This record gives sequence, structure tokens and C-alpha cells, in this order.
Amino acid sequence: MKKYEITDIAHPDNPNLHRIRAVTDLTEDVLAGMLGGYVESCDNLDQNGRAWIAADAIACENAVVCGDAILTDHAVAKGCAYVGKNATITGNATVQDDAIVCGGVIMGKSCVCGYAVIRQDEQTLCAPTIDGSARIYGEISGNVVCRGNAVVLPGTKLDNRTQDCFVLEDDRVSVQTASRTPPRKNPVPMILNDKKEGCL
Repeated sequence: MKKYEITDIAHPDNPNLHRIRAVTDLTEDVLAGMLGGYVESCDNLDQNGRAWIAADAIACENAVVCGDAILTDHAVAKGCAYVGKNATITGNATVQDDAIVCGGVIMGKSCVCGYAVIRQDEQTLCAPTIDGSARIYGEISGNVVCRGNAVVLPGTKLDNRTQDCFVLEDDRVSVQTASRTPPRKNPVPMILNDKKEGCL
């Protein structure tokens, strides 16, 4: 079943792009009849899942938005970019070239490009946040924040599987430690039953 249709409403600066319209309720925020952002073809937004292109966001060329991903505000997905799972691209952010974004929030004027990969860590369920004018060419996963004028070069892989947050800001790197519950001062002793079958 189709979730959207491409309308005749062309983008004011590019007549190859047209607004989409929801033909069914997708979420509480996306109801049947609501206009969305712009696509170049039906290949830019998957008809399955809850992925949506909203406001004045654009998916064009061979870019694909699918899963539960959201492209909103003035964000752009172009080239052969893939935006999927629960990724959110917002602000004036761009995902381009052969970049893959499968989680996290990309915002500000940031750009994920080249062969970059951004994804949520499957163990911690933490996902990167890219903001400011950061440019990402490498691979990032887990609890990582890139902001300001941070650059992650091609071939760089930053995989944070901890609850601590790695922060790349401009030319600095820092760690924000997660708050942890301190161990008990008086540990509870293990009590075994008569048959020593396990703990009570």
C-alpha cells in the first residue's frame, strides 16, 4: 500500500523536484493529506516503513530515505546517499555522495559525505549527534558528538561502545563521563539454600 504520492507542486528553484503528500496516517505528526518535502522520483522515499520527508527538505538524485528515518527543515539527501533506520536529518544538514546514515541526529550546517557511515551502536543503543559545520568522511557509531568545525577524515573509525560521550569540537577531543551508580558500601551476601541449588 502506498503511503505517499508525488504532487504537481514543484520546488521554486528546481522544477525536477516535487512535494509529496501522505495518503495514509503514518504517525501522530504525519496524517493523510499532509504535504511533505520534495523528491525527484518515487525512488527517493520508500513506500514502506514510517520514513518521511517533511517541511522543505529534499531527497534527490539517487538518494534513498527509508525505515523510520526523518528528513526535515531544509536538510538534503543527494548523490547516492542512504538515510535509514531511525536517523534524523534536520536544519540545513546534508548527506551526500555515498554516505550511509543509519541512526543519530545530523543537524546544523553539517555534512556527511564521501563514504561516511553513521550508525547507532547495537549494544548501547547510543547514536551520534553531528552539529554545527562538522564534516564527516569516516565511520562513527555510538555515543559521539561532533560539532563546531570538527572533521572526521576518510579512513577514520570512531566506535564508542561505552555510555561515556566522546566529543569532537573544532580541533579538540574530550570525554564526558556518564554518571554511574556507585557500588553499595555493604554488599548483600549471597545466601545458599540447604541443597546449594542457587541463590535465594
